[in-house]
Amino acid sequence: MKRFRKRAFLVALWLFVSALAGQLAVRHLLSARTVLSPDAVIGLSFGAEALAFLLVGFLVSFLARGFAWRELGAAAVALAVVAFLVLQRMKPPSFSYHRFFADTRELLVWAGLTGLGAWLLGLWGASFGVLLGASSSPDLRFAFEAGIARTHLRLNRRTVALLVALGLVPPGLLFAAGVWTRAWDQVARGRAGLLGPPNLIAAVRTDALALAVSVAALIAALVLIGRWIQARAQLAQLAPGQRRKRPATLVMTAISIAGVAVGVWALTVVLSVMSGFEADLKKKILGTNAHALLLKYSSDFSEWKAVLPKVLSVPGVAGASPFILNEVILSQGQTPTGAELKGIDPATAGSVNELPRQVIAGELSWVIDPRNIPLTAAQPHASAKLLGDDQYLQDTYERKQTHPDELAKGVSPEALREMPGICIGKEMSHSLRAWVGDVVQVITPLGDMGPTGPIPRSRSFRVACILYSGMYEYDSKFAYIGIPEAQKFFRMGDNVTGLELKFRDVDAARAEGRRVVAALGGFPYRVKDWAELNRNLFSALKLEKLAMAIILTFIVLVACFNILSTLIMLVLEKTKEISILKSMGARDSSVMKIFVLEGLAIGAIGTAMGLLLGLASCSFIERFGLQLDPDVYYISNLPVNVDGGQFLMVAAIAVALSYLATLYPATKASRLSPVDGLREE
Repeated sequence: MKRFRKRAFLVALWLFVSALAGQLAVRHLLSARTVLSPDAVIGLSFGAEALAFLLVGFLVSFLARGFAWRELGAAAVALAVVAFLVLQRMKPPSFSYHRFFADTRELLVWAGLTGLGAWLLGLWGASFGVLLGASSSPDLRFAFEAGIARTHLRLNRRTVALLVALGLVPPGLLFAAGVWTRAWDQVARGRAGLLGPPNLIAAVRTDALALAVSVAALIAALVLIGRWIQARAQLAQLAPGQRRKRPATLVMTAISIAGVAVGVWALTVVLSVMSGFEADLKKKILGTNAHALLLKYSSDFSEWKAVLPKVLSVPGVAGASPFILNEVILSQGQTPTGAELKGIDPATAGSVNELPRQVIAGELSWVIDPRNIPLTAAQPHASAKLLGDDQYLQDTYERKQTHPDELAKGVSPEALREMPGICIGKEMSHSLRAWVGDVVQVITPLGDMGPTGPIPRSRSFRVACILYSGMYEYDSKFAYIGIPEAQKFFRMGDNVTGLELKFRDVDAARAEGRRVVAALGGFPYRVKDWAELNRNLFSALKLEKLAMAIILTFIVLVACFNILSTLIMLVLEKTKEISILKSMGARDSSVMKIFVLEGLAIGAIGTAMGLLLGLASCSFIERFGLQLDPDVYYISNLPVNVDGGQFLMVAAIAVALSYLATLYPATKASRLSPVDGLREE
């Protein structure tokens, strides 16, 4: 056993503690001096700490002239004790709902995880040092070892061409299937009268590049099939003794590449689909709501007309509009429903949200000009045909035409024209059985005090328009009236609840909101951005995506075990060659480089194939449009969002796991004695 090096231990301990202190300092500085989200702050601080632990292991490997697992382990245990004492003094928040601060058991868990992570990352970093010759003298050359690794894997020109063909043809076929499916879908829509006359040639010409790629993929697939049939025919003509046997390691290598490719493929597709759901949800939320709300700590916001020009003059603000929000009850006949009644300014509402473009029947401007609301049933807009539930709209319109007395029973036409207008969502229209021109009652509990207590106040409104946002919660709960009518109904005078804001960069809403508050002088103004208003929803989505990513990463991990077994078999097969190399003067690091490069080559080829398959699958899903039940998911097709950052992250994880899988067999091969390898020869 190698002796314990105290100097390496002390250096590792000092650097580990410095990395922990740096992580806490970076986290504090980012939280205090930047506008990054808490998730971004945690990710950046822990990422910097992980890189520091890797660097510590790399440096200590040169001091200890090896992996230094004893020195790093002892330093990690000491770091866990230091982390426990620091956390106990800081009193971090607890994850349990019934206490404010973490107890001793939670602190022990966090301290233990810190020490374990430092040890594992330190060993990972030390492996880089050993690979570069930390046990003797540094050696950064890889050309000789790469040539031997290429020979072991049989990566000649023919094999490389075959790998390129196998990596490109299956994704190309998936892409071609999506292109032709989309073309046929456009023809079907044309026959249904949704996109003009059906024309397959015109549909294909709109995407000439995609068509060219599809045709090339089909031709390449036919060529590969033809070559395979030809090779099988030639093989069948040979006698059994003339056929070459394939080495077991070659078959294991192909299985390992396929395993990594399948794991990366599954991980990229699932993450893209979940990102698509998140992006679709974000789009629908920001289509109905603004990017941020400017509020006051008090209920007096009568100076909003003077504040509005100041807000619009702030750089980065694209629009602002006043609003009033209160909870009410809507009813028509004997059908009541709870709702959020929102007072808006139709002239400026379109600058902060998509309400004017969500109207499927009536007009949004009729809420402030109710005399334009027709006394007969208003026909749905042409855009309503694109909805999955447009049959309900058509049936309701025909019913209102057949029974026009249902629009307003016992109310004179002149009284109808004087009633203020209100806009409701499609689902609320469905539950109330109300159409454009119908009269609905709005009841608020904020009424007058009577001899027996509070008396609710009610008022009649006429439906001015029906909206479809794509979000069930909004279409079933929100109703809109004009700002003057809301102020009169809630007896607010000139007050409003706040201002809705739209920024040019939606992802910088928090920073832009702070800039707006600073321009107004700070207190009593405050801003709530869209992420803060929907924190629970997006936090649940992120947690679900993280859980799915961790689960699917195990597929890649299983494939990496195939790499491990393949390299172990290769080490056993090449024992004689390893002994000859070491007897000729090859160092341990050189032998280790050979097998590390072989494992990385397997992982890199599988990762590249998986990424191409993932891109093609996402393109197929996007073009094919996998159908979903709109009544359940409130979307008609499976959404996909291809994020380059996520693909790079998946590739990095796959290559990193492939590298870890090479360490054990590479280390065993490097420690092989020349005498042991040549003894039986």
